[in-house]
Amino acid sequence: MKSIMGFNFLTRFVLKKEWKVLFLWALGCLMFVFVGIFAFVTIYPSASDRTAMAAAMSNPAMEALFGKLIGGDNYTIGAMYSHTMTILTLALFSVASILMMIRNTRAEEEHGMMELIQSFPIGRLAHSTSALLLLVSYNISLALLTGWLLLLMGDSSMDLNGSFLTGAMYGAIGLFFGSLALLAAQLSSNSRSATMTSFSLLGAAYVIRIIGDTGQEYLTVLSPLGLLYKSEPFVSNRWWPVGIVLLVSFVVLALAFYFQTKRDLGAGLLPDKTGKHSAALFLKKPIGFVFRLMKTPLIAWTIGLILLGITYGSVMGDVESLLAGNELIEQVISSDHSQSIVTQFISVIMGVLAIAAVMPSIQVIIKLSSEEKNGRLQHLLVGTKSRGQTLLTFIAVSLISLIVIQVVQITAFGITASLSQDILSFREIFENGLVYLPAMAVILSLSICLFGWFPKKISLTWLALGYCFFILYFANLFEIPEWIKGFSPFYHIPERLDGEYDLTVLLYLTLASVAFSVIGIIGFKKRDTIH
Repeated sequence: MKSIMGFNFLTRFVLKKEWKVLFLWALGCLMFVFVGIFAFVTIYPSASDRTAMAAAMSNPAMEALFGKLIGGDNYTIGAMYSHTMTILTLALFSVASILMMIRNTRAEEEHGMMELIQSFPIGRLAHSTSALLLLVSYNISLALLTGWLLLLMGDSSMDLNGSFLTGAMYGAIGLFFGSLALLAAQLSSNSRSATMTSFSLLGAAYVIRIIGDTGQEYLTVLSPLGLLYKSEPFVSNRWWPVGIVLLVSFVVLALAFYFQTKRDLGAGLLPDKTGKHSAALFLKKPIGFVFRLMKTPLIAWTIGLILLGITYGSVMGDVESLLAGNELIEQVISSDHSQSIVTQFISVIMGVLAIAAVMPSIQVIIKLSSEEKNGRLQHLLVGTKSRGQTLLTFIAVSLISLIVIQVVQITAFGITASLSQDILSFREIFENGLVYLPAMAVILSLSICLFGWFPKKISLTWLALGYCFFILYFANLFEIPEWIKGFSPFYHIPERLDGEYDLTVLLYLTLASVAFSVIGIIGFKKRDTIH
């Protein structure tokens, strides 16, 4: 018991420190569940619509994204939710648990907080124990809330057993990948490496599930995502996959705690990679240093968005049959009845892809903010580089990454979309994708402005991005007034696929992004650094 002495005090401390972040993540996860079930109940009330949906989802591309068809002979709302939402929601809950565990273990150790904590009469394993209690409490709470939410919002096909089985699946996957994150924290010597290891394991689980669904059935059960998918809530209601995942989680936790007793504070069990004797010429330059700092997340984002573009593009040929006759979906997507539903759907998807492509560039600016908060930015500012030059370097990297990722992503989407349908050519799709760049730059410049003047409020950029997504998807459905829609820069993008060629608005958006960036640079020059 000496090894966990003081864990109750640390648990209260961590909860007080983390409650806002945990609340926002829980709210986001529950909103994802709510939007999914609300959309299915609202959009697919008739059996004929659901049957058409099941037929359209029975192709390799959709199976790779969502999993094999569940309950195809009786495709109820419950079966549809289980089929289309399980994998994506499992991934979302996994990401939340990974970030929470790394943030409260390896990251605090890396920032020197563990040395301060262990100067008190605290056991060696107390800190990890408190993080584990937080992980377990968080996932149990989300599991119960998810079960009640599905039971209350679903139709008659979503019973008590299936609803709480779904919640148990989400809680189990969060506990599993949170346990893996704790294990990675013992093996790695820094939070960045531990985070990337955990996300790599999550990506590997997703890929293994895809391979297993193509015919190698034994691989499916080797992936926790594929294993839990076999629970098939509201159809088969199998609980045994949840039990297996929980059992493996306990084994991983035991290993993580054992390994923690075998390593030194601040070190990892795996040796660090030996660096080069001298830095490359590019790395000696400020822009090269920033690229090196952001290399791993930018590469991961690029690969992920390319796969997302390929996935979306490969199903464009089935869009017309999937959406035909569904008036609510047509109302959500269609704003011009003179254009085909396929053209307008592609336009909406390209807007979604553009919003997703802004995220990695925003992370570059948020990385600068975190470096300042952790006291490392001062090492750059005491040199020969001014504040303006330092911020401009990060802006250049974020802008380059924004352009490159959007071009690469839209190329992947355009190639697969042009091959799967014959209404739009690759050139038309590619040109329409480039038109979104000024709107993307506006959102990026907003993060720069917030960093310059209100660095503690930089996370509001994600709220602005969420607002843009809401306007893109639901503006037509809820008949939102024009002046409210106008706050989203993506709303002003001309629809080149619909024949709009007035590019004056792109100039205005570009000037707005430059103005926001300049204001942010001025603010950064005037304010004090934060700690």
